[in-house]
Amino acid sequence: MQRIYVEYWNLWEETFLLDEKEIMHQILKVLRWKVGDEFMFFDGKNLIDYKYRITSIDKKNIFFHLQEKVSKKPEKIDLYLFQALPNKIDKIEDIIEKWTQIGYSKFIFFESNRSQSIFLSENKLQRFQKIIQESSELSGRNVIPEIIFTQDIELESINWESFYFHTQDNQSHLLKNIDFSHKRYNLFIWPEWGFDESEIQAFDQNNFKKIYLGDNILRTQTAAITTWFYFIQSTL
Repeated sequence: MQRIYVEYWNLWEETFLLDEKEIMHQILKVLRWKVGDEFMFFDGKNLIDYKYRITSIDKKNIFFHLQEKVSKKPEKIDLYLFQALPNKIDKIEDIIEKWTQIGYSKFIFFESNRSQSIFLSENKLQRFQKIIQESSELSGRNVIPEIIFTQDIELESINWESFYFHTQDNQSHLLKNIDFSHKRYNLFIWPEWGFDESEIQAFDQNNFKKIYLGDNILRTQTAAITTWFYFIQSTL
């Protein structure tokens, strides 16, 4: 069933009317729904889907009646992705679209020493948020992931278990030996050409775990999805 994210509505109300032009256009012109059609709304914060039916439509409003509240299970762990800025904007879009679907809770893009400068306009930042919203709608997620862009990260202020990934097995951990009893994990993913030695030294000084992913060099937008499946499977 089609799901639509709405931020400001009181979704627990038995009836309400919609007068927001953008969403009205999506419902009537794109999805072509009509009186009697049912679909889900969610607010991006609560673990509930609200099933509504369209009861009437006029030129300025769509009227809805609540049919059912569907409770969803909470996600077992929070995975925060600290992603060094890649060299292209379309890679950022690919990362946030796919990684929202699979379950990352928060995206923190930061400038590592080997990141290339990328200009991010306000329109582009809004576009990123729209991608996350649409990806959450399609994947059935109820909590919209947060996205942050920053220049510097204070590693000493980061809580919970933190990992960075490498192709060197010397003094590295394997995912299969990690304790998955915690509720939140921070994953640091390299940019093109990887983290430099000063960054690796800083990770080590702050007790980050170095994870060996094998000898093959994974692309910056591949490593996160590779590790996610192991984290989730290990907590089921």
